[in-house]
Amino acid sequence: MSNKLQHIQQKIDAIQFGLLRLRDDDHSNTWQVKTTTNEDNSLNCIITDDAPRRRLVNKNVNLIQKYRDDYLYITGTVDEEVNRKSKILSIRILKACWFVRKTKGGVSWLQEKYIYENYDMPVAS
Repeated sequence: MSNKLQHIQQKIDAIQFGLLRLRDDDHSNTWQVKTTTNEDNSLNCIITDDAPRRRLVNKNVNLIQKYRDDYLYITGTVDEEVNRKSKILSIRILKACWFVRKTKGGVSWLQEKYIYENYDMPVAS
């Protein structure tokens, strides 16, 4: 596993909560979630507010987390979902970015701290 991904996963676990967004042709939904990471390049999200009724498997989603000056933006695909009282999603991480807000005078910006990418690229023959 990538060292960059390990650092990002530690931050995901430290923050724990975030917003999960799904945008497709007809819908745009946002849910509050509690997150935990796995040993591989995946994470679990427990939807803590009204769980969606529709299936989310194979949908692309974004997880957004913020704590103080740290911002995490994770793009992934829902691999599994478990329906209980609240929906639990297993998400394969495709891209994860950790940014830190910097300020100088009256100007502030986001500076990249770690970026991890795991896109399955087709092999050219």
